[in-house]
Amino acid sequence: MPTIYRKYRPQTFSDVIGQEHITKTIENEIKLDKTAHAYLFSGPRGVGKTTTARLLAKALNCEERIDKDSEPCEKCNSCVEITKGRNIDVIEIDAASHTGVDNVRENIIDNAKFKPTKSKYKVFIIDEVHMLSTSAFNALLKTLEEPPEYIVFILATTELHKLPVTIISRCERFNFQKITFDDMMKRLNSILSQEKIKVETSVLKRIINKSDGCLRDAESLLGQILSLGEKEITQSDASIILPTSNTDSTLNFIESILNSETKEALEILESLVNDGVNLNQFSIDILEILRVMMMVQVDASKNFNLDCGAEAQDKIKKLAKEISPETLINLIEKTLKRKLEIKTSPIPQLPLEMLVIEMNTTNKTEVIKYKDDNDDDKNIPPTIKNEDKEETVEKPKRVRTAIKSTISKITKKYDVKTELSEVKDKWIDIKQKFAEKYHALAIILEMAEIKEIDGKGLVISVPFSLHKDKLLVREPKLEIETILEEIFNEKIPFNCIVEAEKTVENNTNDLAMEFGGEVLT
Repeated sequence: MPTIYRKYRPQTFSDVIGQEHITKTIENEIKLDKTAHAYLFSGPRGVGKTTTARLLAKALNCEERIDKDSEPCEKCNSCVEITKGRNIDVIEIDAASHTGVDNVRENIIDNAKFKPTKSKYKVFIIDEVHMLSTSAFNALLKTLEEPPEYIVFILATTELHKLPVTIISRCERFNFQKITFDDMMKRLNSILSQEKIKVETSVLKRIINKSDGCLRDAESLLGQILSLGEKEITQSDASIILPTSNTDSTLNFIESILNSETKEALEILESLVNDGVNLNQFSIDILEILRVMMMVQVDASKNFNLDCGAEAQDKIKKLAKEISPETLINLIEKTLKRKLEIKTSPIPQLPLEMLVIEMNTTNKTEVIKYKDDNDDDKNIPPTIKNEDKEETVEKPKRVRTAIKSTISKITKKYDVKTELSEVKDKWIDIKQKFAEKYHALAIILEMAEIKEIDGKGLVISVPFSLHKDKLLVREPKLEIETILEEIFNEKIPFNCIVEAEKTVENNTNDLAMEFGGEVLT
């Protein structure tokens, strides 16, 4: 049985929701026979870019489309084949897995030289086009500038800013938008009506809030809930698929920061880490709640879409009233900064631990300063007021303890028993194991030299800073450390240094090919 979002994928322009500003324009071009040779569809994922591209291809090649009409007939051989993905004149390419210039030459440029087999137009739909390499873009550009009259390009991307200006300027550009709450609700109710199943409105609201404007995600979640096999699905039934969000922990963490409760905030963080919570997502959850608090401060009557219950929403509004706008903005700015550091931090929770201590110090300074200027209780607000005025100032012991704990993590040394000679003996095995998961990066290890192994771990040298940056990204670094632990039965941190940038003749061509480039001579 097909998934919901595939089963109900729009087959005509009138079925597409939330993008009327785009479909109307394209339909008019089809009616007037004034379609472009290249289109660029940009916008968030799951909002209809690829679907609209297929509809355009279908309408252009429809054998029985009524004159001055834009909708494909859905009955002719061409329409049926495109719907089923079998039409050889409509070529869909995933640029994420075909980034190199050779792929562009073979799949697009060479293919474009031949006329359509049986259709009016040969249509190339290139998804995630921003993933193409620079050389691939350069190769594609000439064909975009002077395409044969029977060729139509439709480029789709979620990251428009990564496309060269020369490519953008050759295309007719359309910006797709996130689907609104009301449009999503209508769409989900329409599907439920056709499926003859009832789902509580509260469940649909949670689906929509979780989907963040992505219709494909919403339909996918709905499909999972319908797989329960019930004719009437309640909030309790749906909780199996849509577990309770982590809003309570996030709110408690925020409240602890605002109350300068450093120990409590760090304990919440430690508990989340032990539970395996994704800290990057946790920081996003923090920012979502802080943003809502900021909006509430501007307009307390405004409703906001957040995946949480009524009790949590009341608490968010309460916090928004009790915190000063200055402190809230400060916390948002610091959280944004620390979030960016999580992926590159050697200790994932360290940036958020620093956030806690940083805000505690800031809050304490503001309160002390305010108390010196005015000793009136009712005028002490930089953070949430505590019932005891002295409690807003007295936290130095906790701060010192938290700082010591954090510093100890940063400066921690390991009693490494493995000898340098042992690592050298097993270096080939290490490289082979690493290559199983990171084939391209394994070439960098081929050019590396083992330097030393001590209390700080294994250190290797590489010829270029680019190599160091790629090996020390969190995931590859952890993979190497995992391999070391498997082979030597002890935890050995991994680090990398750059020596004088050498010329590495033997591996240059291989390295360039792995990264989708070529060596120019």
